[in-house]
Amino acid sequence: MDDEAQLLVALKSGAADAVDQVVRLHHGFLLAMVRPLVGDDAAKDVVQDTWIKALAAINGFEGRSKLRTWLARIALNEARGLLRKQGREVSLPGWGQDSGSPIADRFNEQGAWDQVPTAWHHDSPDALLTENELHECIEKHLHKLPDDQRGVVVFREMAGLDFTEIAQQLCLSEGNVRVLLHRARQRMHAMLDHFEQEGTC
Repeated sequence: MDDEAQLLVALKSGAADAVDQVVRLHHGFLLAMVRPLVGDDAAKDVVQDTWIKALAAINGFEGRSKLRTWLARIALNEARGLLRKQGREVSLPGWGQDSGSPIADRFNEQGAWDQVPTAWHHDSPDALLTENELHECIEKHLHKLPDDQRGVVVFREMAGLDFTEIAQQLCLSEGNVRVLLHRARQRMHAMLDHFEQEGTC
């Protein structure tokens, strides 16, 4: 079953292999998404509750969004419910603070490049490491991002949530969410630039 529509039909019919497939596809993503909100210890419980709720409600899913986005919204609601139950909201140190641009030192006082990025190229086997190595490097640096930046990247780029939803989930302004996403993208750009120039992660 490659197609999401076919997978949904099978899920709604109660096929066990479809449940296994959807869990394999999205479980790791859901864990990565809720960890910045609830921490490592509670993330597994939140995701377990997400699966229970999602599978119970699957017949009501009309496919207006991607399945992953729908699951992400359920997981975020579960995470926020847990935080409310515990009488706390997101309160990680430095959450939502602007840590400054990670590539600020590449510009002069007039805002022009001091160090112009090299042009990326793929014209020889030595131009880049293998695709698998690049993927591993991206994963490594994604996990190195500050929790708030990583959370916004995951919500926006992987879950497909809009800025309003992310702001509501994180109790931040939309402007702050946009800044966090911008900073995270800059950090990832700096990593990719180093990868291109040095050939190492």
